[in-house]
Amino acid sequence: MDRSVITAEDRKEKLADKLSTQYSLNNISLDEYERLIKYSQNLETDKELAILEKIIDGYDRPAVNNYSNESQPNFKSSYFSGDISPQNHFTLLSSRSTSGPLTMGNYVSILSNHKIIINEEDLINNETTLNFLVVLGEVVIYVPENVNVISRVIPLLSEVSINNKVKNRGGRKDLVITGNVLLGEIKVKINKS
Repeated sequence: MDRSVITAEDRKEKLADKLSTQYSLNNISLDEYERLIKYSQNLETDKELAILEKIIDGYDRPAVNNYSNESQPNFKSSYFSGDISPQNHFTLLSSRSTSGPLTMGNYVSILSNHKIIINEEDLINNETTLNFLVVLGEVVIYVPENVNVISRVIPLLSEVSINNKVKNRGGRKDLVITGNVLLGEIKVKINKS
């Protein structure tokens, strides 16, 4: 009997970890996260745990794009072949630099520095959305001058700064940044290389 209780407690811990991941990727709201965590603590049977696991697994979805299924564009380019899915980057207590082709992406940076280098050919779509969760960290995004940068980031005791040369000035491609910054900063700078 003790073994099944330990197993149920282990399953509850794993569910809490999955919920935390879904919240950090902005797949669920804070209210949903808190409600489901509270619900998970009151579960007693394996059937209840299985139902909650299915609910949490239902939140695994790629970042939303603005295309219907019928008008889905072909995202292949000359240097990249295969299916393109959202890129997920998690940085904790460290420093990271990323570059390469993008269609969409989720970035979590906690007590870290993340440098993202973007060239115009890296933006495969006309509009690319990058979603951020920055806590006590810094993200610096380098973009070329001919890319429009649109910020929908919500800062809390934080800073989001975008170089005036890339703020919606009639470029050919759009980079939309969304998400939340808590006690951190996101900077968008000109990529001079």
